[in-house]
Amino acid sequence: MLRDSRLIACVIALLVFAMPDKAVFGQQPTTVETLNRPLRVLTANIWNYSKPYQVRMKLLREQIEALEPDVIGFQEAGWTPGEDHQVKQLLKEMNYYIEHEADGADTRERRLLDVAVASRWPLKRRALHKLPGSGKALLVEIEAPLPVGRFQFVSTFGTTRWQFDRELNRERDAVALDQFIRENCDRQGFPPIIAGDFDATPEAACMRYLRGLQSLDGHSTHYYDAWEAAGNQTPGYTWTTKNPYAKQTTEQFWHLSDHHRRIDYILIGSPHHYRGYARVVSARVVLNQPQGKDWPSDHLGVFTEIAVKP
Repeated sequence: MLRDSRLIACVIALLVFAMPDKAVFGQQPTTVETLNRPLRVLTANIWNYSKPYQVRMKLLREQIEALEPDVIGFQEAGWTPGEDHQVKQLLKEMNYYIEHEADGADTRERRLLDVAVASRWPLKRRALHKLPGSGKALLVEIEAPLPVGRFQFVSTFGTTRWQFDRELNRERDAVALDQFIRENCDRQGFPPIIAGDFDATPEAACMRYLRGLQSLDGHSTHYYDAWEAAGNQTPGYTWTTKNPYAKQTTEQFWHLSDHHRRIDYILIGSPHHYRGYARVVSARVVLNQPQGKDWPSDHLGVFTEIAVKP
């Protein structure tokens, strides 16, 4: 009995000795696993409850399952009073932690233009920020395995900045979005990731600003555009009249029957600002597989893989 007690005491001592000191924010181990592959990120505007809803949700779910993303930023995510919100229904039994813009808020009225985040690992809501040009940004902290550790992820969307003549709104939102992220993210940790529908093409001032190509309102910044960082030479359109749902909207509001733009992005914080290692290894347009005349959404998605160690 004495020998057994001494053995147990030795084991406990060894375990205590082996425990690491508490790490700094952004580097603290959060799971027992280690991420030995690239981080997989998806952004998806899912067009709320637009018809044919059930068909579209089936296509979205199938194509998301095939991609196996670790983290997803959703835009135009709906919530009907008395029901689970749209993203929770879409990802049911798929083992995601989910945070919806209106979680905990009054949902007596149907919501159509919300943002949401889903993660394979635990997440914590940090802030929902209303941007000055009509946009909004939901920031969460995700407890990913090492070498990533805790990092910040943002889903963003503008409710009334989609018109061609609203670049001033988009510029104001871009500057405010960057300031919001800088105030909430750890410079010693893994770079923050932004997933969103920006309603702007790469040459627009707002996107040039976020990509470090010009200043705005006396400010400058830099994020990697995953599409460019992956070395893609194709346009990467995410809004195109090849999609009949987009064509319907484009013809109705802009009187254009042949129209194609890249307006959905995944952006990664700059190594000039954040010490954690992140390198884009691939990016592609996804959620682009129709079934007959039916598509998953009016937007196409963007999927990127990010190496988390050299």
